[in-house]
Amino acid sequence: MTVTQGFTRQQVVELSARLGEPEWMRERRLAAFDQWLTAPLPSREDEAWRHTDLAPLGLDDLGALTTGNGSAPAHQLDEAGAAGVVVLHDGALVSQRLEPEHAAAGVVFTSLQEALVSHPELVRDAFMTDCVPAAEDKFTLLHAALWQAGVFCYVPRGVEVAQPLLAITSLGHGGDAYLPHTLVLADEGASVAVAEQHAGGEESTLIVSVTEVLARRGARVQHTVVQDWGDEVAEIAYRRAHVGADAEVRLCVGSLGAWLDKCFVGAVLDGRGGHCDLHGFYFPRAGQRVDNNTLQEHRASDCTSNLLFKGAVPEESEVVFRGVIRVHPDAQKTDAYQTNNNLLLGDDARADSMPVLEIEADDVKCSHGATLGSLDEEELFYLRSRGLPRADAQRMVIAGFFEPILEKLPLTGLRDWVAEELAERIERQQGAES
Repeated sequence: MTVTQGFTRQQVVELSARLGEPEWMRERRLAAFDQWLTAPLPSREDEAWRHTDLAPLGLDDLGALTTGNGSAPAHQLDEAGAAGVVVLHDGALVSQRLEPEHAAAGVVFTSLQEALVSHPELVRDAFMTDCVPAAEDKFTLLHAALWQAGVFCYVPRGVEVAQPLLAITSLGHGGDAYLPHTLVLADEGASVAVAEQHAGGEESTLIVSVTEVLARRGARVQHTVVQDWGDEVAEIAYRRAHVGADAEVRLCVGSLGAWLDKCFVGAVLDGRGGHCDLHGFYFPRAGQRVDNNTLQEHRASDCTSNLLFKGAVPEESEVVFRGVIRVHPDAQKTDAYQTNNNLLLGDDARADSMPVLEIEADDVKCSHGATLGSLDEEELFYLRSRGLPRADAQRMVIAGFFEPILEKLPLTGLRDWVAEELAERIERQQGAES
């Protein structure tokens, strides 16, 4: 495929100038753009891309989305219980707040653009280095060159943010390419939970998003992002954590929208005694496609990781899961597990699960499991024998299927919103069956 004509070097220079960035970020952008020009598109010969057809994305016709003017429609998410809130619309910061006690303790929760001005030293060492290298592939290079919006969170050494922080990102009409970035830094012994909601987009839009979570020694981080992009949106997402010694990270990704949601989710356990949980859930609409590639990469000894991805697949939808557990030679005493559960809701629903173990150490416990099935008629019969109509019994079974993950979401407002979205999909599925 030819080089995308909608992206230019001048565009990179103008974007960096408009955001008032330091010179080092401008240089990084230009270096990434120069590499992007000659980098090949991912090939379907690569296992991670084998199930993805890039042709429908129309890459040759795209340009970068111009950021908005800082105004946005009212959102529907309940902010109660959040220690801080950042709201972005069309890439522009609409509003932000942070409890004074956390600000006084040195916590930073703002847009990434603002952080580049106010805390450039924090961004410089972490941005697209340890978690998602800029040169990972052509899409990460594009992101590194032309990212134009994002969220930044920093928690200083030993500081605990007891209540979750909430970031809300929305698109209006959309169009072209939108490249948001989230960067979460937890210093030694720090503790924080960050929840993100992504929604909107009414026109054909390519979203290339990157999330980086860095947990230093002994830190505790929970990061959740749930997207419900519009039906004309395609997203390629990279969400990864770098876990230090004795640190704990929990990543959760939820996929409810976009006609294509291709997500790379992973954790690099790079210090002895680190632990990571990777959770994911998905319930696409009919005709949508979800493609999850996960990585549990153990580089240090005595680390543990657990993965649970599960979803419901309606008629004419397709889900792909490819999960890799990779254990390096020095990562003795590794304990890693992954499981993927799929609930098929129609004869034309399709789900493929492909676990992969790459083990180079000899003192490890690594295993995987996957299930694929339809609604359990015995469960439905039991509920109906207690007086529930079949439709209500189906709703209860599907809701119960998701509960092990949803109960771990860090904010009541986010859980309630996800529950409402899942209920809407269940009703739509039942309407299609009637």
